[in-house]
Amino acid sequence: MTENPAGSGALIGTPRRRNHAIWLGPIITVVAGFSYFSYFAQFPALRDFPWVNLIMVAFGILLSVHGVWRAFSPSLPYRGKILGPVGLIVSLFLGGFFNVYIFSISYSLPEPTGVSLEMNTAPDFTLMDQHGQPVSLADLRGSKVVLTFYRGFW
Repeated sequence: MTENPAGSGALIGTPRRRNHAIWLGPIITVVAGFSYFSYFAQFPALRDFPWVNLIMVAFGILLSVHGVWRAFSPSLPYRGKILGPVGLIVSLFLGGFFNVYIFSISYSLPEPTGVSLEMNTAPDFTLMDQHGQPVSLADLRGSKVVLTFYRGFW
């Protein structure tokens, strides 16, 4: 067998080796994005800061970068000179969209409406306090009351 005249170091006639990182990177990135909404958002520790999904997105992007590096490495005859950059672009786009959604879009609050800007009297309701005793809002009329509503699970 003779050496490739293009200077790749590979022998002519040797089969190219498979480059699994090219398709594994985008698949892991897609799984990371969709698994947050379908599974991980159920758990408060993972919903408020999706650290598992961020690690998966970073791993998928790193695999895509590794696959592109292997495809264009002159000394290694790997496949993927076309699919490698496409997979990397898909991984970067999906990872970027996931990060923008998680850290920007999901935290944006809607503009207050005219109803919420008015100082109206709150309707009467009764809830249990930390000791299990019922507390009615009607019992607190005449005094200054601040109502705090948590979004939950804290």
